[in-house]
Amino acid sequence: MRLNNWRHSTIAAGIISGILIGCGATALKHLIALISGLFVSGIHAHGANYILLAVPLTGIMLSGMMSRYVFKVPMEYATERIRNDISAGARRMKRRLTVAPILTSGVTLGCGGSAGAEGPIAYSGAAIANNVGRLFRIPANMLTVMIACGAGAGIAAIFKAPVGGMLFTIEVLGMELGVASILLLTAMCLTSALTAFILSGYTPDLVFHETAAATDIGFLAAAAVLGIFCGLYSLYYLNTGLYLRRRLQHIAVPWHRNLIAGAILSTGVFCFPALYGEGYGLVEEIINGAASGLTYGMPFHLGNGLIPVAVGILLIKSIATYATNSGGGVAGDFAPTLFAGCIAGLLFASVSGMTPHTGSLALAGMAGVMAGAIRAPYMAIFLTVEMAASPGLLLPVTVTAATSYLSSKAFMSAKI
Repeated sequence: MRLNNWRHSTIAAGIISGILIGCGATALKHLIALISGLFVSGIHAHGANYILLAVPLTGIMLSGMMSRYVFKVPMEYATERIRNDISAGARRMKRRLTVAPILTSGVTLGCGGSAGAEGPIAYSGAAIANNVGRLFRIPANMLTVMIACGAGAGIAAIFKAPVGGMLFTIEVLGMELGVASILLLTAMCLTSALTAFILSGYTPDLVFHETAAATDIGFLAAAAVLGIFCGLYSLYYLNTGLYLRRRLQHIAVPWHRNLIAGAILSTGVFCFPALYGEGYGLVEEIINGAASGLTYGMPFHLGNGLIPVAVGILLIKSIATYATNSGGGVAGDFAPTLFAGCIAGLLFASVSGMTPHTGSLALAGMAGVMAGAIRAPYMAIFLTVEMAASPGLLLPVTVTAATSYLSSKAFMSAKI
């Protein structure tokens, strides 16, 4: 009887946590939209938008001050912090972490930080689940499991992707789960994703209209070649970003680091306004066969067509993302790989002459760069397919993600 009681209390804590995490993810999205709406509405389609030299910098400075002086807790690179907590067997997370990452990330991304909301909501989700578990007085050994499951529920909610959230916990966090823990993880991810889905008006994150023959041999071959390109780009993305991260970490004075990183970010966003924020609006545009937003607000022209602009964005994206995440901003590193992958797919379609399949290749590219850069191919596959509600493209997405992951590992081994 006592065993059944703790199981029931743990599942109840998990379901309540899932609902709260789904609400938190929705609140974060609304906060980002609210803050960004104050600035994006003033951006002109043509000519220089000098406001972009100030807004992202201000966002990084404010985020740094919120972390140091308001919440007094570090929140950058949340996934690494969660992984460390799990490895250390942590059983208690500060209550302020249930809301601090959400509020600070809203400022970071709303002001143009070129990153994602998944890291902060995973951190908040972990704290919410841990504190709810303590409130329900579940067994102490399950409190660490609640941290891992809460983080996965955060990913599930922000992407409306329950399977992706579960795979995040298993593949990225490396959590070893038993049968009972798997059931808890499933319940929390389903509950959080469903809550976010309902609160968003029953809409997927990306509306996508399938155009490709997903089982056509020619298209699958193209998906494989795209995967090799994504794998190579992933190495550039990681090496460039990690170099900038190391340089910024050598700056001892926090506000100096905020100022320099903010200046780097603002310069990138000024040159390529498409880098502002998470970029899901542009992603949805591209996967549905349009790309006018790619050049919107640029202060200069890079030749004719979209290819030079796409190349420029791919070269700058990792710099903008790591300046955001290493310079004082509170954000995630999954969404940037999805954005970069979408641009990579667009570029590949344009160069290869497969423009009729731009949307499908862009979607496959999203999974490709995420698999290569995050080193989590299973999560990348299901997260991408779930986001766009496009199970029909599971096969080509899998081909691109697997090829990217394997090629990035092969090229890295060859380099070593």
